[in-house]
Amino acid sequence: MIAAQDTVVHISYVLRDAKGEILDESSADDAFEYLQGHQNIVPGLEKAIAGRKAGDKIKVDLTPDEGYGDFDPALVRKFPKSEFPAKMRNPKIGEMLQIQEDGIWRVWTVQSVESDAIVLDGNHELAGQDLHFEVEIHGVRAATPEEIEHGHAHSPGHHHH
Repeated sequence: MIAAQDTVVHISYVLRDAKGEILDESSADDAFEYLQGHQNIVPGLEKAIAGRKAGDKIKVDLTPDEGYGDFDPALVRKFPKSEFPAKMRNPKIGEMLQIQEDGIWRVWTVQSVESDAIVLDGNHELAGQDLHFEVEIHGVRAATPEEIEHGHAHSPGHHHH
């Protein structure tokens, strides 16, 4: 079976930055499953895996627009501490906060904490970077109707609450 719309693809990968430093990896023992065609992974990688089968090994070089997008300076913003609950007014630098704004949830990373404000960055940590993937496909199977309805792969023991 080939990786196509509504198939579950089982991969291991190594992700490197432009300097060759490993940013993330998943071994064969800790392989990753995703639902092809449902934007569960970055667009360029999903496109490169389409049409591949178990046993295939590929190298994929992605520009920011094929990965996590360009860095958007408008997503680095200062929020008044008064907008946060008291227990969240002194976060640690690098801490990630999930905040809803205009009905959209986004993960923000704390850049700095000032006396009356918190500076947050809503860009993905890999935004603006070229990404270099080495991927091995371990398996491809048809997705279940429930996986297609939910828009993601269900690994063994997966539950919705």
